[in-house]
Amino acid sequence: MTETKYQINIPNVDHWREMVKCQAACPVNTDARGYVTAMARGELEAGYKIAHDPNPLSTVCGRICSAPCEIACRRGDTDPTAKPIAIRPIKRVLTERYGPEAGHLQPDRTEGEEDIGPKSSQMKAGFDTFSGDVSRKTTPCQDIPGTGAPHLYSPVRWSREELTRLSVQPDRKTGKVAVIGAGPSGLSTACDLALLGHEVTIYESGPKTGGMMRYGVPIYRIDQAAMDLEIQSILDMDSVTIHFNTPIGEEITLDDLRREHDAVYLGIGLMEGRPLNIEGADFDGVITAVDLLLNYNLGYEVNLGKRVIVVGGGDVAMDAARTALRLGQATAEQQAALDDKEARAVEESETVSTALDVARTALRLGVADVKMIALESWEELPASDFEIEEALEEGIQLHPRTGPNRITGEEGKVTGLEVIDVESVFDEKGHFNPKFKANSERVWECDTVILAIGQQANLEVLGGADDVEISDRGLVKIGAETGQTTAPDVFAGGDVAYGPKLIIDAVKHGHVAALGIEEYIQKRELKVNVNTQWTQLADHVMFENWIKLARRKMPSLPLDRRTGISVVELGYSPEEGAEQGSRCLECSINTIFDGSTCILCNACVDVCPWDCLKIVSLDQIEGSDQLEHIVENELGAPLASFLEADEPSAAAMLKDDEACTRCALCADRCPTGAITMEAFRFEEVLSYQ
Repeated sequence: MTETKYQINIPNVDHWREMVKCQAACPVNTDARGYVTAMARGELEAGYKIAHDPNPLSTVCGRICSAPCEIACRRGDTDPTAKPIAIRPIKRVLTERYGPEAGHLQPDRTEGEEDIGPKSSQMKAGFDTFSGDVSRKTTPCQDIPGTGAPHLYSPVRWSREELTRLSVQPDRKTGKVAVIGAGPSGLSTACDLALLGHEVTIYESGPKTGGMMRYGVPIYRIDQAAMDLEIQSILDMDSVTIHFNTPIGEEITLDDLRREHDAVYLGIGLMEGRPLNIEGADFDGVITAVDLLLNYNLGYEVNLGKRVIVVGGGDVAMDAARTALRLGQATAEQQAALDDKEARAVEESETVSTALDVARTALRLGVADVKMIALESWEELPASDFEIEEALEEGIQLHPRTGPNRITGEEGKVTGLEVIDVESVFDEKGHFNPKFKANSERVWECDTVILAIGQQANLEVLGGADDVEISDRGLVKIGAETGQTTAPDVFAGGDVAYGPKLIIDAVKHGHVAALGIEEYIQKRELKVNVNTQWTQLADHVMFENWIKLARRKMPSLPLDRRTGISVVELGYSPEEGAEQGSRCLECSINTIFDGSTCILCNACVDVCPWDCLKIVSLDQIEGSDQLEHIVENELGAPLASFLEADEPSAAAMLKDDEACTRCALCADRCPTGAITMEAFRFEEVLSYQ
């Protein structure tokens, strides 16, 4: 009988970083664990600084980010019913009280606004030195001002403080940079370049900032006043100037900007919808989701009729469907009049209130029938879970595994969509290659078909700049490490370079390009050094009931009050945010084992409620060449000598880091102090080559 062999991994810095999955999954490496636990302790200002430091659009992301950090969160894997930490809603609590909108806007919810005091888990602030384990040799980090205990925070290369520190390094030059487009990637680039001391001029083709954040995100999802205040904080930076209603490619060309600036950044996005190549696609009544959202957000009247079908299963499709449902509902004036009547009716009879409810319901009955079709199955839908949930809650009819076959019409006007069942979406190699079921066609009557199947760029801005190459996908070719195009002084990012991505991806693209432009202006490369630090926690205690607390659904506007202009999500109160933050597993805290004091009593293995630990003989484990080095370094003899011995004389402690909840029971139970709880953090430091 073959004895079980355990395939092991020797932890290193990359392992410890990847264990903090929320930070590793965030495109800009926001230390979500840091601000979530700060929220749980009631340290809201420190939490805001952590959330905002690598993300100049933290207010926006606290409201509409698709939150890849939550998808990665280990808390959702602890049991079949668990859900991830509510990271995005917690960020919103912090920005509402300490972001640019604080003091200007009332948070949507005002109850529970009293101060939230520290909870039972207090991670210790002191730094204890550690030596011995080769996987944990460190270079001390510098304390980060204003973030509570210094081990709470792991700053990355584009943190505000790191860019400011780099800006005052000797022998630096400052330059002039043109940024085309005031969307998320352009704003991120402008912010970083201003922190680095460069003079930045933004050229925006429209009358307002925000790009697709403003024109592509329905107003029921984000408070545009809050977004404006955050964007204004970037425009108010000393070396940033913006020109509105200034499209590039007409009176001012890209070549003009290149002559007047040291570098140019293209952040123009994908502002046009992708058409569908099927019969009837040119009928009146076929509209792209991008055009619908653009017109709706600009306040233009759009008549969709009473029956709408949306083609697509992503977030944009969900936005288009929910927007269609709202078209024909209350205008701002009508809503204000109803609110005024409702306020006066508080003291009056139930009859008046009922009449108001009827009036409000009538205003909501815009498009009465909204269907969505998507090629993907329920499990494959690309839209965010919360988007799907809210769409279904509002009455959207979603039909997965259904594709468009042709659009029917009379006299050039849409009358219906012929749909067909989908057999599969991807082939055996995982490539997009839909297959349809024969003889499953049927026609659904409708007045409008909205296409949400992708976006494309308008590249007229290039205006004959032949040295800027375009890919087969119609995107600007760049180097992913710098954002530099095939023209050395032209950089690009956001959707026009990477295709449709999240807002937080666009922020990262801005960071990358800003550092690429910095290297181009300085004519020298930047390198990134990673310093790490371990802090021993003498009395580590998790938050009270941390493993039992459930994720609380964010409060939202009642269905009968969701008019076209009403922001649906109301946000957590600070108390609710603190409770939700208390669910965090604090993945940067680790159990560290000192083999020299372990007596192999097995007490830690016995007490672990999650079966994380196992003590095995050396002949039961397999690993890389590093295992042999570790054994010889720690035990003073080659691994082979232990494997050839008649009786086992050495053992290894194995730990499943994925299952561990950092409860510290093993450390508490250990009679010799061989197990300690220690917090890991890192910082990325920039320097010139």
